Amino acid sequence: MAKNSHTIGHVVFIALYGTLIVSSILFYNSVGIAPLLYAGGATLILGAITVFWASQSRRKGSLVESGLYAFIRHPEFLGHMLIIFSLILLSQHPISLIIGVMLITLLYLAMLDEERRNVEKFGDAYIDYMKRVPRVNLLAGFIKRMYRRKV
Repeated sequence: MAKNSHTIGHVVFIALYGTLIVSSILFYNSVGIAPLLYAGGATLILGAITVFWASQSRRKGSLVESGLYAFIRHPEFLGHMLIIFSLILLSQHPISLIIGVMLITLLYLAMLDEERRNVEKFGDAYIDYMKRVPRVNLLAGFIKRMYRRKV
């Protein structure tokens, strides 16, 4: 049953993500606030780079603590959150905001589920990693990393 709900969650996520992309195209710059449009474009690029960089660092079946994973536990999730936020800024439409909030909520729940599975898989090593590295707060991750190097 858990496998089915996991699959259903993925299907819902993909459908909502697709809907957000379409709504961002249909309602592109609907309010006409140029600074939000520029911020959305920059955030989209940052999110895409984050997803790509994280996917290149990940190794299936092993605990990765290098690259972006040295600063945050879920860089791919952060990248997708940035992309979702950028699509909201690019469309400037309430429907995109609603869909975006739903997607970020699903991502948060997926992160919690992944952490539970990683604790089961890697045990104390992952629990120690969780204590040292923030979930998705990149700024806190950089600060913690800098502090650890000085100690």
